[in-house]
Order: sequence, then C-alpha cells, then structure tokens
Amino acid sequence: MFKAKMIENEKEFKCQHKHGQPILLVVLDPKLDKKQRLLCNKCMENFESDAKTIGFQKLINIIEDIIDQNMNSLENIVQKTVQQLSICIKSIQELKTQLMKLFDSMIIIAQDWTQNLLAQSQQFNQYSLYDELDCFIKNQNINYISNIKLINNINIFWKTKLSNNLNQYIQDKDKLNFKQIKEKFINIGCSSLSQNSEIKLNLIDQSVKQNVQCKAIVFDSSGSIMVSTEYNDIKVWSFLNGTIKLIKTLQGHNSSIQCLVYSKKQNFLISSAGDKTIRCWKQLDKIDWSSSKPYQQHTNIVGCIILNSNEDLLFSGSFDKSIKVWKVDFNKNILTYMYSLDKHENKVNALSLNQSETQLVSCADSKNQIIIWERKEQDKFEFKHFVIMDEIYKKKIKLSSIHSQFKKKDLRLNLLKIINLFGQLVVKKQINSMYLNQKKESFKKIRRRQFNQLQIIRKLMNIVFQQFTIRRGIQLQEINNGKFKIVEQLNCETKAIQGTITKNGQYLVFWDEKTQGYSIYELLNK
Repeated sequence: MFKAKMIENEKEFKCQHKHGQPILLVVLDPKLDKKQRLLCNKCMENFESDAKTIGFQKLINIIEDIIDQNMNSLENIVQKTVQQLSICIKSIQELKTQLMKLFDSMIIIAQDWTQNLLAQSQQFNQYSLYDELDCFIKNQNINYISNIKLINNINIFWKTKLSNNLNQYIQDKDKLNFKQIKEKFINIGCSSLSQNSEIKLNLIDQSVKQNVQCKAIVFDSSGSIMVSTEYNDIKVWSFLNGTIKLIKTLQGHNSSIQCLVYSKKQNFLISSAGDKTIRCWKQLDKIDWSSSKPYQQHTNIVGCIILNSNEDLLFSGSFDKSIKVWKVDFNKNILTYMYSLDKHENKVNALSLNQSETQLVSCADSKNQIIIWERKEQDKFEFKHFVIMDEIYKKKIKLSSIHSQFKKKDLRLNLLKIINLFGQLVVKKQINSMYLNQKKESFKKIRRRQFNQLQIIRKLMNIVFQQFTIRRGIQLQEINNGKFKIVEQLNCETKAIQGTITKNGQYLVFWDEKTQGYSIYELLNK
C-alpha cells in the first residue's frame, strides 16, 4: 500500500513577506498566488481577508488523507490492470508457444522439401543408354518431361502438407492472418497442374516376387532406401524411379519379424520379432549394416514399436500384455531398458503418441482394452484410465466423429491413429449389447463395412496419403475437414496386404498374398 509523502521540507516554507518564521496559517483564496497563501505569526498581525483560513498542520493532514484515499483507489485500479496484463501475458506466451511450434513445423517442412528435391535431383544424372538412344532416334525428350512431372508432384505434395498445417491456424484463429505466409510458400515451384486434379495409380513394376509373407515395409527419409521383411530376414532395397533392387539381407532374428521403424534423422533401423527381441540396425555404408545385440525384456512376441519425435525413446508392445519403455542411443546403436507399463489383460496390438507426446495410447485384444498413459514426473508415463468403448457405442458415435470425441478429452491425437487403435477393437468377436436386438444379417453387414473401412486406414498414410494396411483392396483417401473421400481404389482380391507410401507421396509400394510379390504404383495427377 502506498503512503502520501510531501516532496518539500516543511521547514523550508516561507511566507510572502519572508519573515523567516514558521508557517501557522493558510489562506484559502483562489485569487492569491500559491506562495502568497502561507502566513506566519507576524503576517497575521496586519492580515485582513474575506477568505477562509485553516491551520497549516491541519491542512497538511487533510491533504495527506485525500491523497491516501486517491492512492488506494489508484492502487486497486493498478492491481486489476496488472492482473489483466498477467492474463494477457499468459495468453500471449501460450500463443507464442503455438506459433513457435507452427514456425518450427514450417521450417522442418521447408527443409524436408529441400532435401527431397536435392535427393531427387541427384538421381537425374543416371540414365539408361538404351532408353536415351531410343529417345534420341525418335527425337523425343521423355525423360526430361518425366523429371519435370516428378518435380511438380514433389512440390504439390509438400505444398499440400504445408497448406494443411497452416489451415489449422487459419480456421481456428480468425484474428491471425497466416494467408500471406501461406501464399509465399504456395507460390514456390508453381506447377501448371490443377490443384483439383485427380489422382490415378499407374503400375510401375510387379517383377519382384516373394512367396513368404511381408509384414512391414518402411522407407528412409530420402525415399531412396526401402526396407521390408521376409519371415526372420530384413531386406534392404535401393529404390529408384519406382523400381527396387536388393542391396542386402540382414539376419539376426530367429522368428518372424513383426514391425520395423526407420529413423527420420539418421540411417538407423529398429526391428521387433516373434523371438521376443528387439534389434537396432545402423547403416555403415551403402551396403553394410551393424546389428546391436538382441534386447529381450518381453516374454512373448513383440508386435508393435514406435519412436517419439526426438527419437530418444522407444515404446514396444507385446503379446505378453506389457509395454516396455526404452532409452535409444543411435550413436552407440544400443537400447537401454527403463520400465514397464502393465495394465492390459491381453496382447498389445498398437501404440500411439499424441502430438505433444504427453499421452500414450495403447490397444490390446479383449473388450475395453484401450488405455491412456500420461507423462508424469521425470517424464515417466503412468496409467491414467481405460477408454470405455461401450459409452461410445451408446452415444452412437460414427466413425468420422471419433476424432472430435477424443479431442473433447484433450487427447489431441491424430485422427488416423485413433481410428487405427479403434479398429483393432471393433473387429473382435465380442458383440456389443447395442446390437444384440438387431438381426444377425444386419449386424454382419455393419461389421463387415466397418471392418473394411478400418482395415483400409489401419496404418498412417503420410499427410494426404499415409501408411496403411489393407484387407482385400487399397483405397487412396483425401482428408477434407475431417471427412474422407475415396479418390482411387485397387481390388487386390486377398486379405493379406502390407504396404506403405513414399514420404513425398509419389509411389505406393505393397506386398500381397495373391501375387506373392511387391507391387509399385506411381500416384499420377491428372
């Protein structure tokens, strides 16, 4: 609290005649100059005035009381203003954090865009003499046109990714204008292709056969290396213009490999298998790789693994009903076991982290086996709660609205990841009570439709086209305001399909049981 304080020294005040005596009285006459209103004892001997007078000390007390009251009122105003400013500062800091995330993501997209173009440009100098001779004789320039088209496709992919990233802020924050920034990026590498152009699948190659089921396919960040599985072997392929060539077969696991994760930052690979182990693989040169020792903390098949964005934590899910958390050291090519998450009652099928990586979602067999784990003290994940799927059924939540329901719980999880986890559960044999009164034929139709939809989007496709696992067919889907639109479809006539799409969205690669080999398609804009 403030206290009134007079800036002058009381002993320094003088009357208008400068008698040099203490001031005793004050004349309250507005016509007088402010220094003529002070009277000493000698001034009062001849003083005459119709104006009121007041004792000097009493006047000081009255003035200080008035100032104290005013200061209290001002202090209240200041405190309220400071509180409001504090709220504003907090909001601005939160906005700053969001904007920094946005700007960081834009920088990463631009850098990845650049690396994608540079990596692709390094391949332009490779040619086939037979093809070039044929073009020379026919006076054609097919390769140049193809390369221009390839660059256009790369630019369209990254512009779409950047546009989707910025649209989230444009739609949610009307007072912030990101259109100018967006337009600057959109104008980079302008293409004559229409933004509304259709996407078609053009078969490039089906010559590479493999009669043993492939359970995982991944690409490195540049899209020049493809890695797949063949029972307990890992096959490393060079990938160039939609064709693959085997470089190396990595051996180490003693049972069928279930999952692969390729680092986005380094030439580093992690695999999990039915032999209950996890292995790290570090690329030494163009051909040779170094395997870590087998890491075994699980007591059954390790069916799923994921890395966090910093790529220093690995989460592994197993048929032993547990989730293990590992510390990752790429440089030393080692894993360090940290702790176990044990709440599931059946085998763990899928794992997912939310965008801020404060929550982990795991899915297992059996009813109501989706669990939310939350990051707590010392960045350790702990059990938060089960997701009760019965409540979702009772509310008659449609597949397309699952994302908004989870968002209300502030999970902020990627839509496709949630659908992936949800899909692991709804296709099980348990029949929810909601459907018990329906005809078996009607339930089978609903179940079959959901099953087909969920299998199509089982794994994430990158941005518009994310990675996927499919049953009986492949559908490329556009995402627009949370809704899906099928833009192309393949009927593979088999239930065993495993595939992915290159990071730039140009090629689709999958293995299927019917052809018993790899199919490579180019995504064309028409």
